[in-house]
This record gives sequence, structure tokens and C-alpha cells, in this order.
Amino acid sequence: MTADVRDDVIYGAKTLLENWRLFSLYFENVRVDLDRLEIVADNSLIATTTTTIKISEKTLQRVFPHLNSDGNGGAQGGNLKDVSKVFEALSSVCQASTSIPRACSDSGHDKFPFCNVSLSTSERVEDLLSRLPLDEKVTLLTARASPHGNMSTLGLPEYNWGANCVHGVQSTCGTNCATSFPNPVNLGAIFDPQVVFDMAQVVGWELRALWLEGARENYATGPHLGLDCWSPNININRDPRWGRNMETPSEDPLVNSRYGVAYTKGLQEGKDKRFLQAVVTLKHYAAYSYEHYDGIDRMAFNAIVSPYDFADTYLPAFRASVVEANAKGIMCSYNSVNGVPMCANNQLNTKLLREDLGFDGYITSDSGAIEGIFNQRHYTKSLCEAGRLAILSGTDVNSGSVYKKCLAKLVTSNKLPIKAVDDALRRTLKLRFELGLFDPIDDQPYWHVAPSEVNTATSKQLSLDLTRKSLVLLQNHGNVLPLRKGIKVAVLGPHAKAKRALLGNYLGQMCHGDYLEVGCVQTPLEAITTANGASNTHYAQGSGINDTATTGFEDAVAAAQHADAVVLFLGLDTSIEREAWDRENIDMPKIQMELLKKIRHVGKPTVVVLLNGGVVGAEELILHTDALVEAFYPGFFGAQAVSDVLFGDANPSGKMPVTMYPSNYITNVDMKSMSMTKYPGRSYRYYKEVPVFPFGWGLSYTKFTLALDSENSVKDLTTPLIVTRDLDTTVSVIVSNDGSLVGDEVVFAFFRPLRTNATGNAALLNEQLFDYRRVSLRPTQYRKLSFRIQQSTLAMVDDAGNQASFPGFYEVIITNGVHERVTFAIHLVGEHEILSGFMSGNSHAPLQAHGEPMSDIRLKAERAFEGVGLEKPEVAMATTFD
Repeated sequence: MTADVRDDVIYGAKTLLENWRLFSLYFENVRVDLDRLEIVADNSLIATTTTTIKISEKTLQRVFPHLNSDGNGGAQGGNLKDVSKVFEALSSVCQASTSIPRACSDSGHDKFPFCNVSLSTSERVEDLLSRLPLDEKVTLLTARASPHGNMSTLGLPEYNWGANCVHGVQSTCGTNCATSFPNPVNLGAIFDPQVVFDMAQVVGWELRALWLEGARENYATGPHLGLDCWSPNININRDPRWGRNMETPSEDPLVNSRYGVAYTKGLQEGKDKRFLQAVVTLKHYAAYSYEHYDGIDRMAFNAIVSPYDFADTYLPAFRASVVEANAKGIMCSYNSVNGVPMCANNQLNTKLLREDLGFDGYITSDSGAIEGIFNQRHYTKSLCEAGRLAILSGTDVNSGSVYKKCLAKLVTSNKLPIKAVDDALRRTLKLRFELGLFDPIDDQPYWHVAPSEVNTATSKQLSLDLTRKSLVLLQNHGNVLPLRKGIKVAVLGPHAKAKRALLGNYLGQMCHGDYLEVGCVQTPLEAITTANGASNTHYAQGSGINDTATTGFEDAVAAAQHADAVVLFLGLDTSIEREAWDRENIDMPKIQMELLKKIRHVGKPTVVVLLNGGVVGAEELILHTDALVEAFYPGFFGAQAVSDVLFGDANPSGKMPVTMYPSNYITNVDMKSMSMTKYPGRSYRYYKEVPVFPFGWGLSYTKFTLALDSENSVKDLTTPLIVTRDLDTTVSVIVSNDGSLVGDEVVFAFFRPLRTNATGNAALLNEQLFDYRRVSLRPTQYRKLSFRIQQSTLAMVDDAGNQASFPGFYEVIITNGVHERVTFAIHLVGEHEILSGFMSGNSHAPLQAHGEPMSDIRLKAERAFEGVGLEKPEVAMATTFD
């Protein structure tokens, strides 16, 4: 290749890199080294593609008009095919390389003090911070700005804040696609924190591997992954209408707390204890469970929350994940709490999180949330003022454009102290050091994760096992299930051929090809056909999800008439419930109920499998089916797992992590109300009516029994156990498998106030889960389970938000959630006692849950920033914490 052609190839590479969609990330200073077969941008090897780039001769002809396919054209001469091979070689190097941009990696930059591993992390952070110009500082505080933020003068590579890992790495495929796990509501139904930890370990390890391969966030213009996961979602399943119920594990604060702790430890704590494997970002803080309902959008929604509800329901999972697991990231939510937008809420973000709970990580805004402070909430008089309030309130990273547009301008005009910017950078840069991104990599296992370690046989088996364990058998009249293989089965319903509907949301790329490709996902029909044989399995759709067409009923009825048993796959999809959209009701879609009734009239044994995120009102549905399986959105292996349960290859063991309310529940409960206690109440803890299926319900194909262990502090179930402030004892039960099949059982321990001195909201508590265990037992096998009982076990929240001890009589219920239970009474003696305050220095000052005079609101907002050396914020409107 002549020198002139060589120059043209370099020019063409730059041109193509700047225009291809795969490289449309605005790389600067692109250099092509043909001797080393490298494409370099800003001194960092680009490794963003996972398949060899094949460039057509037509494309090359446009870039190199003087070249032709036989090598004889143009004054300078050259062969298009040779040039094409060069590009293929270049892209192959990019594909195979694990030389992801790395700080302190070359002789030009490795002498900076921030590269000196003998210094403390804080010293290294301070040195790097001192070298950053203001305009680069604000870029580094902008999420999803990759590849901006790379500074060639310091050898500082790009870093992207904002990967999602809700139930798997949400990225494009590398050599392999990330392992996809069942949705969090399914994981909640397993009631086992260990499996959440196991999943998070896989997710963190695969995130490292995919990051090294240059995988992108899974959307058309997604940037290169970062190593922080905007996960887990530990919001409470407050209302069945909420569009994001699939993303969160439960309606119970203890379950969500244990989920958050297990996920945090699993993701952050990996094989190398010197460094973080990845960074969690707990979301959405705080009191977030509203998308779009009755004309009000989540950006404009003001969550009116009492101190009781905040401390009792909305805070515990975040508190536990920070205090017990050292979570390093939190996302502030779109909504306001009592008038103050969460990303500008100094009291909750700084005083509560950082000062009271000791949180030392970073806070990011949800995408567009800082813009929403001005645009939707009209809380400030300008967009830049929204950014100013956000960073002063502890929001370190902006997923949006406000910081990049405004912070430098605010600093140079003396409207924002540079300290606020530097403090945010200290917190975020520290995490990049703790991830090992500035240290030598030779002995760091996280820098040597092979592509083959993504979606391994082991991780796929784990995902399948978790999916099986998550399925809840709600009803099984006449032991219709399990079905016998070889009988004629009619597979009906709008979800019988579901692929995408199985998966839920926040998905990584499932299959190679387009980033939305789901062709490799097995459908329920395919799984049942594989298990039962094609000649014994017949299909008819019957109806759509939520349309009015009945033209498919005839074929469905005919299939049922020729079958020995019928399985209908019914439920919801993201056309009905999703992020940014709440349901108006919780009814089963009318067309599906009409189909079910037609099929039931045929008289064959009938099984319904439900797909949904939030529960549906199933009080009518259960009258028209023999068996009912709640599958939620079971994920990639959902079809196989459901088939395994239907035919007895797996024993169902999931338990309801939420209450299944009747359809009329929503007529008595305001979607906009954040109160858990207002009649008829929310969740099993406060609901005063009869549910269709209660929290914790779930049947098995085997029989489990519970009995009080004979060696116990409770000897006589008729005599109350006396509990004092100094008592610390255990109560044990024996759980036995008295059936003929191997099975898993979940045993719950609740307390129920009977006669106590509790007043206010605490007096409305039905019962509270204080512990739970999952066990696996063979036939005739038994296990002893012990539950700790002490004063704090029976703690409730008072109306000021304090954890308190209320003397009186309680009942403890140890149960499998169905018919087995052991109960005994407790007499808690002593005086009413505050065990822990809600907020330090403010333990007895209630949250203001109602409007205040404007003068008081403005004064409180101004006082929040006293002593920081800047002008008073321009607050347009608010109510706030006292």
C-alpha cells in the first residue's frame, strides 16, 4: 500500500468512525495506527464493537473516490478490497482487545500523584481534583455523557454513570449476551435473600466482562457501560395500579430491606476485596411509587408523607441497604416529598442520608429529574436555579443537561461556591478509585474477566432455578396440577406465544442481532410442546390482550373440546402497565374473562397462568378455573419454568410477596394518597378487608407441617411469654415434609398487636413480618427453625416516626402462609420507650404533611442553605419537613 493510500485509509477511518452509528459518540483526536492495527481516540484504544465491521465497496468508494475494485483506478492507485480487509482487521482488534481506556496507564501520565498507589485514596482524589479545570468538572458530574469527560492531558478516560442492572446487566451483547434473571417481583416471591446475593454476584461479574468488551447501554445511542448499576429498585409496592410493580420485590419493608442488603453486598463485594466489583445505586429515593395517573405526571407529583409512613414504610429498605451493606449510590426520584423535589431535598439527602445514616457514596438524579424541578414542579424561577439547589442539596450527578449548562456559569458569577462542585466530585471520583480504575491491573481480577464468563451454563441454570422457585401456585382444586405428560393439552390465550411479555422491563439485549431482538426467547407454547409432544399439544390464541375481537373464540373452544386439559396464558403487558404509566383499574381485561368463561363452559380441567407485574383482581377469575399459577413476568426462562411446574418437573414454592386485592379495592383507595393506614388500608399490614389471596400465600405439590419444638422458651401455648427490655431468646418450630415430593417451603414469623398502649397509626397495624426462612426438604425430612424474640422484635413506629416499644399483649404467628401455623402470646412489660429516633436532632419534630404559609415555606428553604456563603435560593413554592 502506498504512502498516499495509507494516508487516505487513515482519513477514511476517521470519517467512518465519526459517522457510523456504532461510533457516534463524538470521539476526538481519532488516530489510526496501521502498523499496530489500532483505532485510537484521545490516546485510548476504542473497543466498542462486538462484531467485525464489514464495509461495502460502495461505502469505501464514497470515502476513497480514486480507488476501484481492481486496484488500477485513480492517480494514486489502490485496491478497495485490500482497504476493506484493513478495516476488518482493525475492527477485529477492537473486538478482541480488553484494553479499555485506563487511567495511569502510560509513561506520559503515570507520574501524577493521583497515580501513586502508596498515597491514600483521599490524597489521590485531592490531587486529581486540583488538576481539573472548571468546565471538565461539570462534565464529570453529568451522567451518560460518555465519551465526554476523557481528558488526554491527564490520561483520564471517559466514564459513564448510568448502567441499569435491575435483573441482569442492561447492555448490548458482547461475545455473549448478559444473563437475564426473573423480574424483582418474582425474586421477592422466593423469600430468600441468598438467591438475590447470588444473582447480584453474577450481575457484577458480568458487568465487568461486558464493560471490558466495550458493551453499550441497550438502546440505539447507548454509551459504553459504566461500572455503577442504577439498581436495585427497593421502592414499596404501595398500590397495585403502579406501573413499575414488576421492578420491586414486595409490599413489605422487611422483605425489601433484605433484598436491598443482599443485592448491595452481592454486587459490590466480589473476588477482590481491595476494590469494589461494581457500585449499586438504590432507587428511587424517596416515597416513589407513582407514574402517571388522573392527569398528574410523576415529575409533578407531590407525595404527601407523614413521619409515620416515611419511617414505617418508605425509608427502611434504604436505611438497611446503607447502614448494613454500605451501599455506595442512591438515585433521587422524580417526585416531591411534602412539596420539596427529592433531588433538591437537603434535609432528606444530606441531613438524613449523609449525617444520620452515614451514607458516604454518591447521589444521582433520575433522568431529567433536575429539569423537572423547574419545568414540571415550577419550584424554582429558572432551570439553572434548579441545578443550583440540586447540587447544594447533595445531588452529585445529573442525569440530564442542567449541570453541564449551568454549573460553571453559576460558579463564575459567584452564585454557587466551587466547594459544592468539588464536594460532588470528591464523592464520585472516590468511587472510580475504589473500583480500581486508577491502579495497576496485573493483579486485579476485575480487569481480566473473559467474555466466556458471561451467560455461562452455571448462570443460566441459576436463572432457571430462580424462575421456577418464583412461581406461585394460588389454587389447585382437585389436584389438577401437575398435568400428566402425554395427555392432550390445549394451550390457549393471548400470552401462549409470548416472548417479550415474559421479560418485563429494564432488559439487556436478549439475543444476538438487533438490540431489541427476542427471537431466542422460548414461548410457553414451545416449552409445553417440548415437554408434552407436538402431537399432544394444540394451540389457539382465542383473544388479544385488551381488544374487543371475539373472532378467535371459536378456534379456542374447538381446541378445548378436543383436549384432556386446558392451559390458558392470560394477563397484562406493557401496553397496560409500564414505567410512566399507571393502570386505571386492576380488573382482568374484559376480553380475556370472556374467553375464559367460554372455555370453562366446555367442562375440561382448566389451568390459568397469569402474567402481570401488579396484581389483578382475580375474585371472578378463580371461579372459572381449577388451578391458578401467578407467574408475574418470569423472564428469559419463564416459559420453561412454567412448563416444568405444570408437568411436575418442578414443585411450585413461590409465595405472594404482595396482597392480591379484589377489583373494587381501587374504588376506596386514592392512588395519590401515600397513607398506608387510611381505610381500607394498604398491604397486609393495614388492609382491613378480605383479600383474594393474602401476602405469603402459595401452595405446593407436597405437604408441609409446622409444630412447636419441644425444647423451647415457650412451653405452654396458653401462657404468654414474658418479654422485658433485657430478654433475648429464641422460639423454634419444626417444619416437616410429610408429602411424597421434594419441595421448598417458606416459614414466616409475624407479630400481631392485641392489647397494647399504642396510639395513632401504630394502633391500626394488623400484623408485621419480623423474620422468614426458606428451606428445602426431601420427603420425611424435617428442619428446626429458630426465631429471635426480644424487645426490638416487637417495635412499632410512633406518629413522630420513632421506633418505639409499646408495652402490652402481642400474638406471634409462625406460618407457611397457608394453613399451617403455630401461635403463642407475648406480654411485653415495662414502660413505653423510644428505641431509635427518626432523625437526629429532630426526632420528635413531625414531617409537615400539609400546606404551610408561603412565608414559612420560603424561610425554611432559605435556612437550609445558611452558612454556605451564597445568595438565598429562588424558591417559587414548597411545603417541607419541619
